Amino acid sequence: MRKKFPSKRRAITIGVILAGLSFPVVAQDDDIEEVVVTGSFIRGSAIDAPSPVQVVDRDSIEAQGAAIIWDVIKNLEVNSGSFTNSGSGERSQVEGTAQINLRNLGENSTLTLINGKRVAPYAAITNGGGEFVDINAIPLVMTDRVEVLTDGGSALYGSDAVAGVVNVIMRTDFEGLELYGDVQGVEAAGDAYDTTLSGIWGWASDDGDTHLVLSAERFERDAVNVLDGNHIDENSQFNGAVSSVSGSGIASPSFGSNINPDYVRADIMAFNLSQGGDGGLVLGDPLCETLNDNLGRSFYTGSLREQRGERGGTCYEDVSRFNFLSRDTERTSFAMAFDHTFSEAAEFYSFANYMENEIILEGGGLNNTGGSSRTRGPTVQMATPGSYIGNPAWGGYAIGMPTELGYYAAAAGNTRPTAADIPNNPNSLANGGPNITTIINPRDGIPRDGVRSNYNTSESSIVQAGLRGDFDYQDRPWSYDVGISWSQSANEQTYQTFNRERTELAAVGLGGPNCTPNGRSDFDWQGQLGPFGGAIPTAWDYYGNGYTQTFFPNYVLTTRESISLGLTSSNQGQGGCEFYNPYLTQFTDPNLANSDELMGWLNETVLRADKRNTLAVFDAVVGGELFDMAGGPAAIAFGAQYRQRDATSRAPALNFPGIPNAILGYDDNGVPNEFHKVDNNYECANCIFNFENERTTNAMFFELALPFMENVETQIAVRYEDYGGNIGSDVSPKIAMSWRPTDELLIRGSYSQSFRAPNIGIVEEGLEASSVVFNDPISNQAVRAGLVPPTPENGEGEFTYTLGGPAPNVGNEYADTYSAGFIWTPGGALDGLSIQADAWRFEVTDRVLPEPAIKAVQPEIDRFLAVVGDPNNYILNDSISTDSPVIDVPCDPNALAASFGVDSDERLNCVVNPALYTDTTQGVGISRLFRSESASLITLTLAAINAGRIEADGVDMKMGYNWDNDWGRFRVSMDFTHVRQYKLIDIPGLELGLKDTGKFDAAGTSGNNLHVRSLPDNKGNLTFTWQRDQHGMTLINRHIGSYDDLSYDLTYENGNDLVRSLVQKSIDSYSTWDLQYRYSHDWGNSNLGNTVFTFGVLDMFDEDIPYRESGGLNYDASVFDPRGRRLYARALWQFN
Repeated sequence: MRKKFPSKRRAITIGVILAGLSFPVVAQDDDIEEVVVTGSFIRGSAIDAPSPVQVVDRDSIEAQGAAIIWDVIKNLEVNSGSFTNSGSGERSQVEGTAQINLRNLGENSTLTLINGKRVAPYAAITNGGGEFVDINAIPLVMTDRVEVLTDGGSALYGSDAVAGVVNVIMRTDFEGLELYGDVQGVEAAGDAYDTTLSGIWGWASDDGDTHLVLSAERFERDAVNVLDGNHIDENSQFNGAVSSVSGSGIASPSFGSNINPDYVRADIMAFNLSQGGDGGLVLGDPLCETLNDNLGRSFYTGSLREQRGERGGTCYEDVSRFNFLSRDTERTSFAMAFDHTFSEAAEFYSFANYMENEIILEGGGLNNTGGSSRTRGPTVQMATPGSYIGNPAWGGYAIGMPTELGYYAAAAGNTRPTAADIPNNPNSLANGGPNITTIINPRDGIPRDGVRSNYNTSESSIVQAGLRGDFDYQDRPWSYDVGISWSQSANEQTYQTFNRERTELAAVGLGGPNCTPNGRSDFDWQGQLGPFGGAIPTAWDYYGNGYTQTFFPNYVLTTRESISLGLTSSNQGQGGCEFYNPYLTQFTDPNLANSDELMGWLNETVLRADKRNTLAVFDAVVGGELFDMAGGPAAIAFGAQYRQRDATSRAPALNFPGIPNAILGYDDNGVPNEFHKVDNNYECANCIFNFENERTTNAMFFELALPFMENVETQIAVRYEDYGGNIGSDVSPKIAMSWRPTDELLIRGSYSQSFRAPNIGIVEEGLEASSVVFNDPISNQAVRAGLVPPTPENGEGEFTYTLGGPAPNVGNEYADTYSAGFIWTPGGALDGLSIQADAWRFEVTDRVLPEPAIKAVQPEIDRFLAVVGDPNNYILNDSISTDSPVIDVPCDPNALAASFGVDSDERLNCVVNPALYTDTTQGVGISRLFRSESASLITLTLAAINAGRIEADGVDMKMGYNWDNDWGRFRVSMDFTHVRQYKLIDIPGLELGLKDTGKFDAAGTSGNNLHVRSLPDNKGNLTFTWQRDQHGMTLINRHIGSYDDLSYDLTYENGNDLVRSLVQKSIDSYSTWDLQYRYSHDWGNSNLGNTVFTFGVLDMFDEDIPYRESGGLNYDASVFDPRGRRLYARALWQFN
């Protein structure tokens, strides 16, 4: 008898697959309907499928208390390493999204389908360059079930299916009307709720040939403050800077500095000395502890987790009320499905979905903690004329004097101003400023009030349409499916940022919409000689390169033009020109306050992200029976696919064109002759690009089923995909087999090869800005002193920002996947019992990874090695800093070793002059903080490479037991995954293991958040379900096993006494209980339908989140949901 083609059936949600919480439905006759399930294009019995497929049906989704699809996915034991919580370390552009990460092989490695078809990835990438489909964009009201293929699927579905396939099936054949309302509240937050309102209506014609389904869903989430988490205690702290005074100012007494002594925080220096620190100079705002935030709480210095003896002078306010566990979210979606059967040979089908989503970023990101904004890096603020004390022997000249405002005014035909001409410079001693030329970090919105917010806006659109049907070929049943789909993801991030040109001018008193500087912007101030023909230097000889340092392409500390205008103008702070005041005197002296007009002029609201991903796909599949074999008819499916992927991005004008011809150098006559582009966005460069990228892919595949003996199912599949260009083509095979030796036992196994092409953005533009911690040899003073070689083993853990570059030659990732398991469903006395186990193994090679940081610093190491052997290249380390009495004091390493010993502090203080091996002008590869005694890193440029391999294996286990009695129907089930190993082998940059611990196996560890996220090795759920008449109950225990914190050693080594008392080597196991009761009420009137009332509690006992010493957050945000006990109530009104 001809089987119905797929549109006419609902897939079997089989109890023996043990994926759902609902009671199993098993056919009672021998004629089990053959259907197409995820993992094959050939129709067959789902219970005999040779590949492991988990199914979560709609009843299971509702029994979990899910408000969004992510609530379902996060509870899958095979999912690990996904992120959605704030604090997970991911970039703010992906806030509010959710993705699937099977086996923790990366969000890139799981292919997410809707109705079996590809959809465009979310229009933003992760820190590691990963792309993913935002499953939060999928409407829950329209979701029928989720099918998860867990043994790799490239042989059938193509690239990206390395770890497996997740297929979300929509309710395209729903009939009737459902209205749904759900309220879920976080108990600790009191008034923070998730609210869902939705409806779905489905109609079928009288003859059943036509179906139309419409749905709408509205989801709103209130922000949950971090203080409402049960992991927050007296050891949690959230600091927001309100004022900071740089230690990189021109403060050397030998330069004539006359620094305001109130800014020298002797109290902090003494405290540091008492804590074992060196008691070095600490500068800080003297008004810090005298002023309050908007709630009347005092500003403060110091933090709970500062390194022992290293308290700085930064002034903070408490910003805990602006940090959140979940964000304000508003999401609306509409969906439609339509199909019409013309005949058995032709059915038209279609599906469409539109979603828009807005996430409010009240407290997240560099420039938006509590509505404040600041620049990424500092800018130069010049001292008032007369600040530096001249040396009579030099005719009243001081080396620092050429850095004073208007010093070179004559170069523009102006008269050099005096202090009386510039009375309102906040830097001056008379106005309570530090009285030195220095660098400052401009801020806005201080103290914070939370009024102004950044936000992400995203839209998702999907259109699918096709024709399918059945036909006979050589008297055997065949079918076809030809379809097209189009999908788009759009993402915009709106935020406030400082305009670089305007901010630099305001820092030197030339800001404001009504200011016209009367100086010149092209003056070669760095080329000017000091007295006596240059025999006496200027401070610019020492600081010019540092104050104009190119940290990375398109981003400098300060442009040469603004310094030129500050030095050659004479109208600073006059005639409509205003100073920006970074000090707390802005709140105590009305004459020094920053006007609203000035701050509005400095700040702009722009799109930090404006991206679109579009995917168009054409699919054609034909399949049917070939001939009879011992176990049944042989069958084949073959087809072709064409994909066109478009990725576009639009940068704001601040970034492109930015400042296209900023001065980089001058000729011998002082005329600018070198230029470069500088981003005018003072918060970021290389964080957003202009691009229009396109990629096309052609694919062909076939699949065979050859049942060569009774009760045997086989699968042989091969797929060819061609990307063209440098990526080229690849072939992915798969072979799988299942055997049912008895009616009660199924044995199955599979082997497949998979691949993943590199993301288009990585190939064309490179990785976006991120950060990394690695062992940097140059950061070790013993290395810089030439006492030990510059190897990773001698490096010190160093944090640095990272940038990417195009990687046109990066290739595919590959994986070999193995799976073997069984399903046992005994009868007789054990009827109702089912046991399933599947062992799995992934061998992944040529991972697409960021270039190791050690490789990026290698050119600098090579330059260092070229000069380290010459004793004439050494200076005293404590003379490098800008506050040293004398700068760059030469030393003889051999003489010091002879006098004091090679292991002495005196010898260690003699280091290679960093000017001989660092590069401050190019901003390519590596940038370090100018005149840093610790060689602090700022940025590295890392391209993507293919390197290393991963060997991961483990076992999935499922058990279930169903029984009936007079009390109702019962089910107990268990789902459990154990990861035996997750080894990272030959990964560049991991020569010392994950987090330099010597560990290369990430299973049961916190990973390093770059190559692998936290990976508890044991994870599972235990479920009890009861149903009797109109009443039902579900009880779920969710367990996450303990795992090692690989950050322990580094955290302990660098931690103070508090941190050392809190840090733990392992993160404890975690178990929660969810309880749900539901009652179905029939109103006794067909017009009123039926209503299902549901009440439940998630995390019923409000279990404490396992502690992890991680700043002030104190938990692992990539593993745990920190919201604690949540209560929910919902009503589902159903009409036939």
